[in-house]
Amino acid sequence: MSTTTLILLFTLFCMAMLGLISWLYIRQRRAFKTNQERIFGLQEMLKKQYRHRVESIAVIASAMVDKQCEYTEGCMRLTLLLEKVEPELLQQDEFSVIALMYRETEHMPIKEQWQQLDKKAKHKFTQQRFKLEAKHEKAIHAAVTALQQYEFAGYQSLA
Repeated sequence: MSTTTLILLFTLFCMAMLGLISWLYIRQRRAFKTNQERIFGLQEMLKKQYRHRVESIAVIASAMVDKQCEYTEGCMRLTLLLEKVEPELLQQDEFSVIALMYRETEHMPIKEQWQQLDKKAKHKFTQQRFKLEAKHEKAIHAAVTALQQYEFAGYQSLA
């Protein structure tokens, strides 16, 4: 093989490698851009969910203060929402009664299970619930009133 042929083959090889490297670079940039768009979309979805949960907390707390929502149901809903938004809040003395009510009533049937109960069982659970609500009424009212005034930190981006 002549030197000219080797130089030509080497040149073609280098050009092929340069083309391959360019193609890989472009592919990586597109994949990176797609991933960044997905991350941004997920961040926006998480922000929207966070805002919706905070708004739901405010609505439930307001309904509880206005006696439009029973304390047991409100505490159950608030606990589930607060666990997703600011779980450490439920450990503070001021708000711990909300989690306490949840723990004390989480064994009680709801929705379809409640509908399937006979009158005697429903009455028993209702009486338990009323006793708990009466026992903790002042603390629950103070907690939901404080919750109405509470300033949530806002969604913290993972980026």
